[in-house]
Amino acid sequence: MPLPENNLPSQTQFRQWLKSFASTLGKYGLSSLTATAFDFFVFHLALSWLLISAVPATVLGRSAGACVAFALQRKWVFRQRDAARRWFLVVKYSIGVLLGMGYNVGAVWFLHDWLGWGPWPARVSAAVSGWFLIYLFNHLFVFNPGRSKPSAQALGHPTEVR
Repeated sequence: MPLPENNLPSQTQFRQWLKSFASTLGKYGLSSLTATAFDFFVFHLALSWLLISAVPATVLGRSAGACVAFALQRKWVFRQRDAARRWFLVVKYSIGVLLGMGYNVGAVWFLHDWLGWGPWPARVSAAVSGWFLIYLFNHLFVFNPGRSKPSAQALGHPTEVR
């Protein structure tokens, strides 16, 4: 259904978009919480059992959590089950993991090593502050099939209801 002449979405279109957005964001949040719990579990093991410092423990935890997050987000959140596209998604997702890891490690380094925060407050602050940025990256770049650039609908401007 095309937009009305004045290019403003109808209330029905907006409600459908909002419902879809809220559902996707909710699923993304649950998948992120699951992956972050695993990330923090590995982070804790690295700190307490392997006796390594906060920054390398962050790398280990973030890597483990990224594997869990990819599986949940590909199959459940964004429903990209196409096996033919899997490796392409892995490459794009890996770019996001590296960006997210760089952000997380940089934030932990700054908060822990420079500002003197404890490892846990630094790690949690880094994870929470980067969460929505990585959501946008995954939604618009990784799991946005067949688009080289984000569509108006992906950016929050409903153009048609399918």
